[in-house]
Amino acid sequence: MYTCIENKMILITIQMKKSIYLTGFLLLSLFSLSAQTLISGKVLDENKQALIGANVYIKGTVEGASTDTEGFFQFESTSNGEQVLVVSCLGYQTHEKKDLINNLKDLIIIMKQEELGLDEIVVTASTFSIGKSRTVKKMNALDVVLTGSSNGDIYGALQTLPGTQKVGEDGKLYVRGGETRESQTFIDGMHVLFPYTSTAQNTPVRSRFSPFLFKGINLSLGGYDSEYGQALSSVLPMETKDVASSTKFGVNASPLSIGGGGTYVWKKASVSANVNYTNKGLYSKVFPDDYQWKKDYRSLAGEVQIRSQLGRNSVHKLYLGVDRTAFIRTITDDLNNTPTRNFDLTRDNYYINSTFVTRTKNNYHLFFGTAYSYASNKYKNTNLVGDAFTDHESELHAKAKIEKSISKFYKLRGGFEAYLKNHSQTYEDNSSALLMDNDLQRNLYAGYIDNQFKLKKYLYANASARVEYSELLNSWNLAPRLSLNYINNGFQASAIVGKYFQEQDDDAMFSKNDIGRQESCMHYILSGSYELDGTVLKVELYKKNYEGLGLLQNDAYSSSGYGNSKGIDAYLSGESSPLRLKYTMAYSYNDSKRLFKDYAVESVPLFSTKYNASLSLRYSMPALKAYVGLTYSYASGRPYNNPNKSGFINSKAPEYHSLDCNITFLLSKNVILYSSVTNVLGRKNVYGYTYSNTANAEGVYNRKPIVNSRKQFYYVGIFISLKSDSAYDVSSF
Repeated sequence: MYTCIENKMILITIQMKKSIYLTGFLLLSLFSLSAQTLISGKVLDENKQALIGANVYIKGTVEGASTDTEGFFQFESTSNGEQVLVVSCLGYQTHEKKDLINNLKDLIIIMKQEELGLDEIVVTASTFSIGKSRTVKKMNALDVVLTGSSNGDIYGALQTLPGTQKVGEDGKLYVRGGETRESQTFIDGMHVLFPYTSTAQNTPVRSRFSPFLFKGINLSLGGYDSEYGQALSSVLPMETKDVASSTKFGVNASPLSIGGGGTYVWKKASVSANVNYTNKGLYSKVFPDDYQWKKDYRSLAGEVQIRSQLGRNSVHKLYLGVDRTAFIRTITDDLNNTPTRNFDLTRDNYYINSTFVTRTKNNYHLFFGTAYSYASNKYKNTNLVGDAFTDHESELHAKAKIEKSISKFYKLRGGFEAYLKNHSQTYEDNSSALLMDNDLQRNLYAGYIDNQFKLKKYLYANASARVEYSELLNSWNLAPRLSLNYINNGFQASAIVGKYFQEQDDDAMFSKNDIGRQESCMHYILSGSYELDGTVLKVELYKKNYEGLGLLQNDAYSSSGYGNSKGIDAYLSGESSPLRLKYTMAYSYNDSKRLFKDYAVESVPLFSTKYNASLSLRYSMPALKAYVGLTYSYASGRPYNNPNKSGFINSKAPEYHSLDCNITFLLSKNVILYSSVTNVLGRKNVYGYTYSNTANAEGVYNRKPIVNSRKQFYYVGIFISLKSDSAYDVSSF
């Protein structure tokens, strides 16, 4: 049995139409003395399966109905003589039958599947979604919050997807054997230079952005199109919500934080604001961690977004986010017997994003955007008591793009963008001697063209190219990309090949060595997925070849490093309505090796895990007005270097296991209580070991494990809407 209802909005639309038809019929029956004729039949697809929710009506009237779960329809008509019966269903060609009204009964109507045009095609290879977006899985932002391991964090939720690798001590995104810097985040198409919060060592970071800010969160694990550059492994494009439809205000509180905000709506615009203050002092007294704090971790964050509908076809969005983080942690280095010091961090972060989207009379889609990122970091007692380190980094990103469907067989897209970056650092030792004064200005300019073709029924291709010019290296790069996709009735198969570039990291560029070129990576991907009645199965094979990686040899950097990564990802998601249960399962195998940074030989990188798996469950309890989320995560042990053994990167840490859960209660119409706990079983997960700089009297290097500062993290928060008729949705956005 198939359904042509693809989302709730379609279902609502169908039911509204059905109600209109029935209402119209009742009104007519009150005033008409005409004879009524019964119209009936069944609507099937080409495989003789019932089509649910097909719209059936007499052309030019309000008489009609929708098909039921068996594809059956019937309604009464007051029309006479020859009439046209119309049957429409999403994804199928509209069917019209012209006949005498008395002959329109006990019909069997076969609907032919509609051939999708390029505007309707969405290729889901290597892409996973959270939010009301356009790819494999359509969820709302609560699915981020209710993922057992997420703690309401976007990146925490994404790490339950295949292709991601568990690096638990920092919580950042690592994809298919790539470093975290190889995964880049974009909001409304514009780059975010600093997507993570600042934390103490071995404490997982969080996203700086609430999931409720976005209508779509799409993680592309590779093979992404030529609009995106400067990312060797993956991109995370996130789309903000459009103009809000209602005014709302709310507050939230927990043992760690307090905040509030709201949205004000007028005719064709809305403005939203949110502020949150976090201080872990009280929490640390109740649940102490392994660190000593002179001043507890604290942060103050605020954000504002203005969204305006400018006419029928134009939208402008402006976003501003600012935050300050500070703490002083007492550090004692027992391994090397260095003096105790009070490590002092103050970080200021700013992000501005402005986009304008419009459609012309000739159906050209135009986009203009600018984004500015800035971070100022001030450290004291970094390596020595009394030293000082400053780090300031900024980026201006500007982009313009155009899109036009030339015909139903060809769509053209293209654009230009510029990245203007500056990074400066200074370091003074405890005698105020200036030992470091780095300043790096690097500008990059790029253009791309993207051609989408419909080759024949169910078969589509994309051929694109991206050209980049690095002003610092005075070099040009060409990145061609090609994909072939077969899409038919829930089944997709894709083959993708493409080249990707990224500038060397700042450590290499600060060295003043002749780097010569950017890093590059070739992606080869084979993907297959099938979706039926809300259940999604997806399997992908991939291979990545790296060249030009930054390599430190004899105290000098070069671009002669290289590497490779290959593996398989599998994903299954679905739900059981009778059990009120949603589930996702993910499995990843990755085999990667690199010669880069200060590696002596080609080795498995320290951040890589060969096996990763997760199982996430979400269970609803209507009687209690509650949701329960559970996530079990597994990762094989990560490699590390043991100086007490021969060889390089010669040992492996224990396996990672964690069971995380959360419970959400709707206490009343406008109050939500949210609670979560990580690592329920209290397992001590070890990510590797830190060794002393010198051997002891027995010739052995002492060590201590790299573990999280807390085995478990508990959270309880309450969210209150100040509008009496709706629940506060965790974020005012």
